[in-house]
Amino acid sequence: MPLRQSLSGIRILDLTSNLPGPLASQILGDFGADVIKVESPNGDNVRHFPPFIESESVIYLLLNRNKRSFAIDLKTKNGLTLFYELVKTSDVVLEGFRPGTTKRMKIDFNTLKNLKHDIIYCSLIGYDLEDKRSGHDLNYVGSTGILNITGPKENPTPIGVPIADIGGGSLPTVISILAALLNRQKQAQFLCVKMTEQLIPWVSVAAATYLADLGEPQREEHVLSGYNPFYRLYKTKDNRYVSFAPIEAKFWHNFCNAIDRKDLTGKQFDFDTCESDLPRIFVQKTQLEWTNWFSKNDVPGAPVLTVGEALNVKSRLLDIYHSVAGKVSLFASPFLDYDNEVEIRPPPLLGEHTKEILKELGFSSEFDQLKKRGIVFTPE
Repeated sequence: MPLRQSLSGIRILDLTSNLPGPLASQILGDFGADVIKVESPNGDNVRHFPPFIESESVIYLLLNRNKRSFAIDLKTKNGLTLFYELVKTSDVVLEGFRPGTTKRMKIDFNTLKNLKHDIIYCSLIGYDLEDKRSGHDLNYVGSTGILNITGPKENPTPIGVPIADIGGGSLPTVISILAALLNRQKQAQFLCVKMTEQLIPWVSVAAATYLADLGEPQREEHVLSGYNPFYRLYKTKDNRYVSFAPIEAKFWHNFCNAIDRKDLTGKQFDFDTCESDLPRIFVQKTQLEWTNWFSKNDVPGAPVLTVGEALNVKSRLLDIYHSVAGKVSLFASPFLDYDNEVEIRPPPLLGEHTKEILKELGFSSEFDQLKKRGIVFTPE
């Protein structure tokens, strides 16, 4: 069976918004799951985030392919009843509300397991089930020590990419749901992905210093911060940068031999010499020249690319047609082979599949009335 069909026949109800949950369900949708994006009348928050192509948020488009949108007001009795019917046909429910919210909404695990005895229910939260604080990526990386070891000595610096959302949220969620599906039981399963807890392994290298009773790791003074001259960024002749990381002795030797500086062979940890000589060495070639040189001489080094340059690498983007935004470029799934024809469902409009899903549930005759009463919604 092709990877694209691995989860064929699995229905996932995704009640999440923003980034962590939607990316997780998109990955599961890429593998063939029927992902139903259950949205409020206002839709996923990300639908309203700039920049836009026409009226469609680019961030939303990047996170929501291979899904169907079911827009419903769960605050109404009829809306809740329809949702319960949908749960009975599903395998997984994914939610990202603050702890306690789903109980008030009557869509918590204990309620839904009585409707579907083998439902897999996954809660994606920031801190802990007893901690109802709001939060975002910056808060989570700050709460796990990551921010305190990032940036210059003077102050911590935001990282620039959503490590907590993806590394602590999306990917652990995918792993947890896949494991639960593999271990499918005759009883319901409750999964809880706590983003802060999932981030703790990310500090492994820096934490080794603390756990060895050598003190707290400091910004610019731990191995992954660029403290060691053989693990740094260096400016090149054309005012670009390369990353240089010959950590192992054999790679350091390759570097020294290839630049005809055998005198540096035994000085990998001689900070005074390296900090004096390496900047002068790297400024002698352009970024492209160093990139080719690294490959030729088996030295761990690479260019520091712009976002645009990174996205222009072959196979990282794919073009699809969206009914409103037109032709748009999305991230290609790194898991799938696009050389063979792979059907891609464009990111849905708000409520685009509401009528279709109601028909599957046997409520097609009630659709007009439900829409008129503001219980379900479709694109205008």
